[in-house]
Amino acid sequence: MHFKGLDLNLIVILDALLEEQSVTKAAERVHVSQPAVSAALAKLRQHTGDEILEKVGREFVLTPRAQAMVKPVKELLIQIESTILSGAEFDPTVTERTFRIAMSSYAAEVLMAGLVEKIANSYPGISCIMEEISSETLSRVETGNIDCAITFQQTKLINPSSSIEEFSYTHAFSDEWVLIAAIDNDQVTEQLTYEEFCSLPYIETRLARILSSFVESTLDHQSLRPRPTLSVPSFELAITCVMNSDCVAVVPALLINDHLRKYVKTIKPPFDIPAIGEFLVWHSRSDADPGHTWFRELVVEVARESQKKAKPRYC
Repeated sequence: MHFKGLDLNLIVILDALLEEQSVTKAAERVHVSQPAVSAALAKLRQHTGDEILEKVGREFVLTPRAQAMVKPVKELLIQIESTILSGAEFDPTVTERTFRIAMSSYAAEVLMAGLVEKIANSYPGISCIMEEISSETLSRVETGNIDCAITFQQTKLINPSSSIEEFSYTHAFSDEWVLIAAIDNDQVTEQLTYEEFCSLPYIETRLARILSSFVESTLDHQSLRPRPTLSVPSFELAITCVMNSDCVAVVPALLINDHLRKYVKTIKPPFDIPAIGEFLVWHSRSDADPGHTWFRELVVEVARESQKKAKPRYC
């Protein structure tokens, strides 16, 4: 490799090319012109002695050498950013910065209102981008595409190859599971047996339509389980469907607020299921970043305040 003329800007463009596999998309990502990215690609080819992108049919794909560079280049840029930010002062009342966080719609329902209120009222330069949790979430934390994520400790239900043990994490909030039914559903009482539960029309929740919730994973391991009448992608939708039918569902207790108690009853599920533990997860390279530390502490503070405000109860 020839290092003369290889500056950080070229590495930033290389990272974009490796991820987007397109000169046009890479240009849009780094906010420069397409000719400028094409010129940078030519320089990168000269430095590396590799084509980086090669045409296969009508599409461009990464060369084997480029594929091997994806992770090291990403980690290099993240480490540079982390090194620079770790020595910088951070005042959230005057600093402009955007944080990216992933979580389920359930976690968002619990804490996003409080988080938005604190940011909007006290930190005008801070913005937050939230994305739905997915099987790629922890990988996106690892690559630096998002700053952190709210997820449960049993992350292998989302992605069998991932574990929060590989990251830095802290407990955010806890919750319990409740079985819910319409307020006038006389079939559901506190004396409901597991066999009776299995005979009722049931709404299951498969997050993002394909990811098992902890409830479904638990029921899948029972010798007998209710047959789903309907499968929905969120607990919020399951609650709405229960309110307007004879169906039952098992959902996190913190989602049942005082308004919903007018329409649904809640009882303890007639089967053993561990309590919910939601954790804030981030990459250890961000430990020394004062801005990242502040944002993490704010998220955890809001999460715990939200839990105190909405203690679950059965009715």
